[in-house]
Amino acid sequence: MKSGLRKLTIFTILTLLLLTACSSNSSSGKDGNNKNGQNEITLMVLSEWEDTMGKIIAKFEEQNPNIKVKLETHSFDGLFEAIEVKLGSESDDYDVIAVDGPVIANYTVKGYLEPLDTYLEDGISEKWIPSSVEASTYDGKLMAAPMNTSSQVLFYNKDLFEKYGVEPPAYDTDKRWTWDQTVDAANKLTIDENGDGVTDVFGFTFEQVSRAYQILPLVQGYGVKVLGESGLDVKGNFNSPEMVQAGEFYYNLFNKWKVSPKVDPLTSVEYFKSGDVAMFVGGTWNTVNFEGVNYGIAPHPYFEGEEAVTPTGSWHFGIPKFSNKKEEAAKLIEYLTVGEGADIWYELEGNLPSKKELLNEIETSEEYNEFPKTALKLGAYEAQNTAVTRPVSPGYSEFQSVWLEVFENIKNGQKAEESINNGAAKLESLIKKYESLK
Repeated sequence: MKSGLRKLTIFTILTLLLLTACSSNSSSGKDGNNKNGQNEITLMVLSEWEDTMGKIIAKFEEQNPNIKVKLETHSFDGLFEAIEVKLGSESDDYDVIAVDGPVIANYTVKGYLEPLDTYLEDGISEKWIPSSVEASTYDGKLMAAPMNTSSQVLFYNKDLFEKYGVEPPAYDTDKRWTWDQTVDAANKLTIDENGDGVTDVFGFTFEQVSRAYQILPLVQGYGVKVLGESGLDVKGNFNSPEMVQAGEFYYNLFNKWKVSPKVDPLTSVEYFKSGDVAMFVGGTWNTVNFEGVNYGIAPHPYFEGEEAVTPTGSWHFGIPKFSNKKEEAAKLIEYLTVGEGADIWYELEGNLPSKKELLNEIETSEEYNEFPKTALKLGAYEAQNTAVTRPVSPGYSEFQSVWLEVFENIKNGQKAEESINNGAAKLESLIKKYESLK
C-alpha cells in the first residue's frame, strides 16, 4: 500500500512538473507566444533610441493587440557585435534588427537577412526616397527597410563674413556655390590676425574630416562609382582619374591653399562653434550643436559643370533569416518606416525621414521657413534631389577603412595619386574574398 502511494505521489509530482513546464513555455516560450496569447517578437536597436522606441512600440502594440514587442538595446559597437554573434550562429532570438545602411549588402551575402519583398505591402518602395531604396536593395531584392536618412548643408559664420567683408552664400539652391566660389571665400577668410605666422581663423572645414560618408561627393559629383557597378570592382574605379582629381582638391584644401585645419571630426565641430573656422559642411543635426553661434545656412557646394551631389544614408530595419515571426516582424517594420511610427520618430528625434510624405511636408510647411528649421527644409530638398548613396558593396567596411586611411594621408601631405593607388591595391586584396560569396 505504501509502495503504491509512493508511486502515485511520484506520478503526481512528475505530472505537475510537466504541466508547469508547459505553462512556462506557453508564457514566453520558443514559439514566441506570451501568457496573453500574443505573438512576441524581439526588436534590437541602439541604446540611445530606447526612450523614443519605447513610445513607438507602445503605440504599435495598442494598434496591434495580438503582437507584443520585446525591446533589446545595445551600444553602437555592441549592436554590430551582437548581430555578428547571433546571426552568425543562426540564432532565432531576434525578429527585427536595426541595420546601418552601408552593411546591408554584407549581411545579405552572409545570409543574415530575409528578403522583404514578399512580406511588405506592394509598392512600398515608392513611399521612400530613391537613395534610401538603393541602399536597401542588393542583387535586385529589398533586404532592409529605411527608417531615416541624412543630409548635409553649408553652415557659415555670419560674424566672420561681415568682419572680413566677404559676401555670404545664398540659401537658394538655384544659387548654389561651386567649390571654386567656396575656396575663393575660404582664402579670404583664412586669417593670421596677429601676424605671428600661425592661422587664427580658417576658411573652411568638413565635419567628418576624411570619412567616406562626407568626402565621397567630391568624386561622385563626376558621375563615378568608386567600386564599379558590382560594388567589388576596385581597379580603374577607386583609382580613376576623377578619383585622383577629387583627391587633389582635398590635398589642396589642407596643403596648398591651407584653408582647412588638419583636425579630426570631433575637433572640426568645436572649431566652428568657437569661431575658428568660417564655413563648415555638416549634417542638419548640427543646428542643436550651434546654439549661440551667429550662423547662416546654404546648399552643399558642387564642382562647376558637374552634378550637385550630397551625402546621404542612415538606419534601416531588417528581418533576420532565422526569425520564426517574420509576418509579425514585417508589420512592425511597415509601422516604423511608412506608418505612424515614422511620424513619431521624426517628431521626437528630428532626424530626416526616408518617407517621402514626411519630407514633402517639411519642404512645403511654413513652419520650416523659420530659422534654424530652414536647415531641415534644405536637407529635405537635398534628400530628394541631390542625395547619392554610398557604394552598395559587401566589402563596404573594408572600403570605408581604406578610404579613411587614403584621405588622412592626403590631408597630411601625401600626394593624392600615390595615396589613392596604394589604397586601391590594398582594397583590392581585402575585398576579393566577397567575390565567391556574391
